[in-house]
Amino acid sequence: ESTPGIREVELEKRLPCERMLLTAWEQRHCCTLPEDMRHFYLSTDGFKLIWNYEYAGEVLPVGHMKINSVSELRRLAGVKNTGDADYPTLLDIEVCSQQDVSNPARQRPSFGVKCKIFEIDSCQGIGKVCLVYADKSDCESDLKREDPKIWLLDRSFQWHFLAEGFTQYFRMLLIHQGLPQWQFKFTPMGLTPWAEVRFLVCFPM
Repeated sequence: ESTPGIREVELEKRLPCERMLLTAWEQRHCCTLPEDMRHFYLSTDGFKLIWNYEYAGEVLPVGHMKINSVSELRRLAGVKNTGDADYPTLLDIEVCSQQDVSNPARQRPSFGVKCKIFEIDSCQGIGKVCLVYADKSDCESDLKREDPKIWLLDRSFQWHFLAEGFTQYFRMLLIHQGLPQWQFKFTPMGLTPWAEVRFLVCFPM
C-alpha cells in the first residue's frame, strides 16, 4: 500500500481450517499433506490478496495472489472427459506432455496409478499450479514419506518445475507480488510482452 500507484489492496480474511476437515481430506485422497502446508491451513483456510495499479489516470487490476482452500484442492484425475475444457484428465496430460531428458532432476511427474495431482491455483485461467505426488515407488507408504513438489501445468499440458515444497512456493508468490503470469518467469516461454510491461510499470528496477 505504501508503493506509489498501488490502489485498492484487498486481503480476504479466512478462518483456520478445522483439523477434522484436514484429516478427512487426507483420508479421502489417501495421502498426507506436507507438514508446512498443514500448518498453513491450520492458520488460514487458503489465501487471497488482490491489488490494483493506477497508471495514466486509469486503475488497472494487476496483482492476484491465491492459494486454494482445502475444499478447493481439486484433484486432477481419471481418464474420462468431464466436458470442462479447463479441467484436463490425466490421459490428456500423459499424451501431450514430454519429458525433459536434458535435465533428469526436472522431468515431469510420472503418471502411474499412485500419482496424485492437486490444484493449488488456477492462475486466472493461464495454467494450473499443482501439488504433485509423483509415482516413484510401488509402496503406497512412499506417498506419505516424500513431500510432493510444486509444478506449473500450462494450457498446452506441459509441466514446469516451480518449487521443492509449499513454503518455497509461497515465498515466491509473495516476492513476485502476484504480478500477472509471474510463474512463467520460471519456464522456457518466459513472460509475455504484456506481462513484462506490467512488471516494469509497477516495480521499475
